[in-house]
Amino acid sequence: MGREKKKVTKGPENYSNTSQTVESVISHLSPSNKEIITVTLHGATNLPACKDGSVPWPYVVVKTTSEEAKNQDSKAVTSVTSEPTKAPIWGDTVTVEIQAEDVGQKDVVLKVVDNNKKEELLSYQIPIKYLHVFHPYHFDLVKHTEIGKATAKTQLYATVVRKGSFIPGQADCDHRALEVFLRGINEPLVNNPSSMVVIARVVPNYMEFKVNQINQDPASLGLPFTPLSFPIPSVMNFDVPQVSQNGCPQLSKPGRPPELPQWNQSFLFQGRDGATSFSEDTALVLEYYTSTSMKGGESWTFGKPLGVSVLPLKSHLYSKMLRGKGPNGFRIERLPITDTKLKTLNGEAPTVDLSFQLLSSERPENFLTPNNCKVLPTLDPQILDEKLGSTHESQSKATVSSTMNSSTSTYQQAEEKPQMPQMSHEMEINSYRQAIQMMAEDILSLRKQARVLEAENRMLRSHLTLEEMKEEQDNDDKTQKLTPGSMKQKLLLSELYIKKLRDKVQQLQNELIRKNDREKELLLYQIQQPQAALLKQQQDKLQKMKALEESMQHQEKVIEKMEEVLKKKLQEKSKPLPNRLQEEPTRVFPMLSVSGLPQDPTGENLPLDLYSVLLAENSRLRAELDKSRHQSAPIILQQQALPDLLSNTSDKINLLAKLEQVYNRILSLENQLEDSARRWGQEKQGLATQLQAQENGLDHPSNSIFADLPNSSTQAKDCRQPSKGDPLLPSSEMKFIKPSSS
Repeated sequence: MGREKKKVTKGPENYSNTSQTVESVISHLSPSNKEIITVTLHGATNLPACKDGSVPWPYVVVKTTSEEAKNQDSKAVTSVTSEPTKAPIWGDTVTVEIQAEDVGQKDVVLKVVDNNKKEELLSYQIPIKYLHVFHPYHFDLVKHTEIGKATAKTQLYATVVRKGSFIPGQADCDHRALEVFLRGINEPLVNNPSSMVVIARVVPNYMEFKVNQINQDPASLGLPFTPLSFPIPSVMNFDVPQVSQNGCPQLSKPGRPPELPQWNQSFLFQGRDGATSFSEDTALVLEYYTSTSMKGGESWTFGKPLGVSVLPLKSHLYSKMLRGKGPNGFRIERLPITDTKLKTLNGEAPTVDLSFQLLSSERPENFLTPNNCKVLPTLDPQILDEKLGSTHESQSKATVSSTMNSSTSTYQQAEEKPQMPQMSHEMEINSYRQAIQMMAEDILSLRKQARVLEAENRMLRSHLTLEEMKEEQDNDDKTQKLTPGSMKQKLLLSELYIKKLRDKVQQLQNELIRKNDREKELLLYQIQQPQAALLKQQQDKLQKMKALEESMQHQEKVIEKMEEVLKKKLQEKSKPLPNRLQEEPTRVFPMLSVSGLPQDPTGENLPLDLYSVLLAENSRLRAELDKSRHQSAPIILQQQALPDLLSNTSDKINLLAKLEQVYNRILSLENQLEDSARRWGQEKQGLATQLQAQENGLDHPSNSIFADLPNSSTQAKDCRQPSKGDPLLPSSEMKFIKPSSS
């Protein structure tokens, strides 16, 4: 069954950056609400051939599964090898940025692509959710491919680091991480042909680590790769032990130039690798390798290291870092490289500059850079001393090469001295003999010191047991020597103390009760205050209602008085005319003619239209009076408005007088209308009787009846021009009294 190939539209030449490498200063944190996946592609072995059987010219593309599903182009692309090969070496680092909420749903896809035909050779998918934050994973990605009828094992070597936006803390540590900044070698080298890479690790026990290296433990040599079998890798391969005896190694970029390698790279040791634990056995180990030692073949690995630098992380160093006024860090200017054949121009072993600091914040603002490293105080390189070298702030480099005081450093220096080019083979043998002799002497002296310390320890323990026994005996003697008097005194003192405590308890209880009472009063006040405000509002409403009731009662009294006046007027109206004339002799009424029609003061009769108008006005006024009697509310409103309008008593009297005059005039007109109607009826009856008698032949003077009747034209003329003696009516009355033109 043939291998299925995919086409890739774009390659490294389509991007402005064909090879993405680590910056000089690494930012260990990702932006907020995001995460960064850093992938370093070391190399591969046994890559499959292209479709046409040609040797591939490979490069690697890194993208997320969402970008792969949308067929989007990725900028995370490595460089292309210098020539077609099935065992490429890249050494490039690329980054992929994703949203923090998408970590559990997305995977990282690594695709090996041929540059000539843009053909996909291999594809690996790593789940991001299984990766621990800030832990460097060194993966050996294994995939079985079919070549014809045979099955080949293809391997891709990569380092994957998942970077979060903050550094998580540890429960038993005050700080969160240890940052180490490696600058470079101080003196030019004479025998280094190529660039160098550094593997940095923090080991909890340096002696055990050296034993593991002697025993050729794979976890202690170079970069220990974790195999991942695809297409479905095991979840257990992503697990990280709480403490690793060999540390968690981190790889630097290649240091160039070969004569004076410079790295300027920062390493972050955090959490599970035990980097934050300072003890007498913990140490920072830097191993130097040549970049050409990374070779393709059956196994992709590093060769023998060029040298080693060891920085003990003791508790004295930790206390010194915390006692500093500035940043919690130090700078070491000349840390020696031991177990090496590298030589400087002076024929001495090379040294490196190193800086380190403790990070306590979850989002540190300042990581170590070449500039801010100079601010850190300088640490004396004699760091293996038990008392630890003194710290000074001087920025000048040490002029005397540092030596370590332990037995290991002495042996290493003894090995370096006979390696000068001008020394002969015999001198080398003699130097090794001297080193072995010194080692034997040191071992004997250490054993002797150990025996002496054990003897002192036994003596101190015996003295301690004797002292404890003496103290117990003294306590027993004191208890036995206590007299009854002293016992009584102690009893009295204890009783006084108990009484004092009781008084204090009583006082505290009283104070507690008093505070409870004050609290209750405060709560009652807080409850009653809104109730009092509400009660005051209700009382104000009641007062307003009482005032309204009083004003209404006053208005009712006024209405009752007005009704009484109206009743009196109606009673007077219902009386016959002679009685009213007797009661009101002073009133002026128009004289009635013989025919029953009213007359003006000149003695002329008024027209009939005037009576009909007066009768209509009378009925309208009666209807308005009945309506005002039934509707008391408008009367109250008018009465309420009267005091505002009539502010002067004289105005009130004048208006009331005019109202009385109009009302009297209306009554007189009504009476006149009634009398005139009665007289008109009588006259009509008389005229009918006379006419009937005339028809029957009875002789009555004809002119006697009509002699009393005045001329109609004279009457109309007299109605239009009333006499000056009549009282003038208001304008509202005049429009009803004015006769029509007909």
